[in-house]
Amino acid sequence: MTTIRDVAREAGVSVATVSRIINNKGEASPETIARVKRVIKELNYKPNSLAKSLSKRNSDLIALLVPTLSNPFFPELVKAIESAANEQGYNIYLCNSDDKRSKVKYYLDSMVDHYVSGAIINSLHVDEKDLEMLEERGIKTITIDRANFEHPYSAVTVDHQLGAEQAVTHLIEDEGCRKIVFISGPRGEKSAEDRLRGFELSVKKSGLLVETSVVHGDFGTESGYNCLKSLLEKGKVFDSIFSSNDAMAIGAMKACYEYGIKIPEQVKVIGYDNISFASFMAPSLSTIDQRKGEIGKLAIQELIRLIQNGEEKPKQYRLEPQIVIRQSTKTTGGI
Repeated sequence: MTTIRDVAREAGVSVATVSRIINNKGEASPETIARVKRVIKELNYKPNSLAKSLSKRNSDLIALLVPTLSNPFFPELVKAIESAANEQGYNIYLCNSDDKRSKVKYYLDSMVDHYVSGAIINSLHVDEKDLEMLEERGIKTITIDRANFEHPYSAVTVDHQLGAEQAVTHLIEDEGCRKIVFISGPRGEKSAEDRLRGFELSVKKSGLLVETSVVHGDFGTESGYNCLKSLLEKGKVFDSIFSSNDAMAIGAMKACYEYGIKIPEQVKVIGYDNISFASFMAPSLSTIDQRKGEIGKLAIQELIRLIQNGEEKPKQYRLEPQIVIRQSTKTTGGI
């Protein structure tokens, strides 16, 4: 690999001169600049971005901390954020914590070591002290959704209570459902608790006699399958399922198929997240769209605003989810 020293030797100048010309800093004669640029092209020299980061104590890297890549929602969110970052000339340093505090701690330290310019945090295992640590080291931060605490830094959240209300209102008012199973996410997980709250509130607001059953999964497809299979084995009767995410909804649909239950004729199913696979299910899955594209663009825009304008005050944003009605809740008219 060609180094800056190779360029300097071939051009007959010092390493410092090459560095100044590359970074458009300092003075050099037009002849020297032309010669150095010619040698750079001939040797196909590519500046070491990490070395530049070390010298400037920042980089074009933005760290993205996610809890898992097993849930299809997060790879799609990563893709949306990466696309938005690349458009602005930034690269993503992906940190998958597997929802473990030990890995979160490792990646927080790694962000500092890599001189990232900013960090997008989506984790239950990050607290305000962690954000303070990053901010004190010049790393601007923004949290997405999963923070279980209030903090003074930038944030993008989704109104999950509203999303759950949209789903349940559709089942009760549009589809006439009166026996609803809600497959909730893990206890203590903020977005899951918000969706559970929205579910309960919507049932209460309806003023109708609606029988409900609440079971808790872990956001994984297998847990949705197991939750519903357990209810079916106990002889539970229901006419609809609302799942706290699409992955568990897909698992629940598999359990229904194994028991010969037709969707949507006998049981209507709606999920949450609007992962791309939802539209390819048979029947296609009704769901709540978290607007991943908008989350990605907004998170990057806000972070770059903070990075480029160091004294700017943090802002917090709240997005409204949107219901997407497909075949799993519509006997006719679904998309």
